Amino acid sequence: MKCLWLTRKYPRPSNSGELIYSNGLIRSFASTGVDLTVLAHDNDEVPVGDGSESSSHVDTDQVEWRLGSPELGSRFASLFTKYPSDSWRLKNGGPKKALVEALRTECWDAIVIDHAAIGWALGPIRNFRKERQGEKGPALVYVSHNHEAKIRREIARNSTDGFARKLALQYDAEKYARQEDELCREVDLVTAITGAEVEAYRENFPNQRYISLTPGYEGPIHRDRKITDEIPRRVVMSGSFEWIAKRINLEIFLEKAATPLAEAGIELQIVGKTEEQFRQEMIRKFPAVDFVGRVPEMEPYLLNARMGLIVEEFGGGFKLKTLEYIFHGLPLAGLFHAVEGLPLTSPEAILLTPDTDSLIQSVSEVIDDFDRLNHMRRHSIDVCEASFRWEDRGRKLFEEISELRSVALAG
Repeated sequence: MKCLWLTRKYPRPSNSGELIYSNGLIRSFASTGVDLTVLAHDNDEVPVGDGSESSSHVDTDQVEWRLGSPELGSRFASLFTKYPSDSWRLKNGGPKKALVEALRTECWDAIVIDHAAIGWALGPIRNFRKERQGEKGPALVYVSHNHEAKIRREIARNSTDGFARKLALQYDAEKYARQEDELCREVDLVTAITGAEVEAYRENFPNQRYISLTPGYEGPIHRDRKITDEIPRRVVMSGSFEWIAKRINLEIFLEKAATPLAEAGIELQIVGKTEEQFRQEMIRKFPAVDFVGRVPEMEPYLLNARMGLIVEEFGGGFKLKTLEYIFHGLPLAGLFHAVEGLPLTSPEAILLTPDTDSLIQSVSEVIDDFDRLNHMRRHSIDVCEASFRWEDRGRKLFEEISELRSVALAG
């Protein structure tokens, strides 16, 4: 099978949820033996190309990467186009030209559109199909990371920015929704990150073909870690806080939780990639919170806390940091609606509550119960170890695409 995969950027280093997900899927899909070519922007932090709009790289999995420039286009310019801001920025700087050339000169069995922001690719693909009327074209797959229509509208609704910025977010959200609808309408297969998101898509597109591809995990497993009184009375939140949705969710939580946790003698530590200006703003606003920011390795922070928090009030989807928590032997606590796709039950393996106030109360009650905490961490690893393997996700995607091709050829 010869497959063309379009994604946002070269996903290494994988230091955000979307990059971890894309990297895991691409690598596991490549391991099935497909002939895989990926179009993307180069990584702006650690470029592997020459910095131009047309460079190439072959990785250790024998995947061919055709890379655009690390720099992206202007968000402001997108206001005057039909594209969401992310999509406008990603189509320029090389990827669109590379896609047109790949469609014109090569034959593909499948094309994967990885993330709604790559919906710009539908234009060149439509033109290609018009030129090749009557031919069996490649199978089209949309790999979704979130239900974008839902989450983008929630971002606009929950934003505390001024009127002009909020209006721009609302406008962008509707463009994202239209683009996502086009993807769901025109592709042959939609993948979603949880079963709940499959059902959300199915409401509007009941005849589409869907599969759920929850993330995998390939890092270390700290099965024998022990939680004792030598570990600080600390709870940790990890992740990337560059995306506006993450920042809004974090501020909502800190407004409610920073003071009560401090009064209970529980340290709250925030660890992960973010803009320094935002980090300093949070430090000024919530002085009781230890906002560490970006670190070279997350592991020391995960191993030096008693619980990991999952507290997003909106957004849905699968939070990849939950797997890092679990496999580092860190018991989870969170809000019911913030945790999707985990095969864990509360309160046996995970501590879930309906709101932040009750979550703080529950965490305060178990933070010194080492028998309970250690039971939760052991049970979570036992349940999840066989459930989150990247190789299973790549194989499942390969089998679905192969079946699509078989049906098309038989027809």
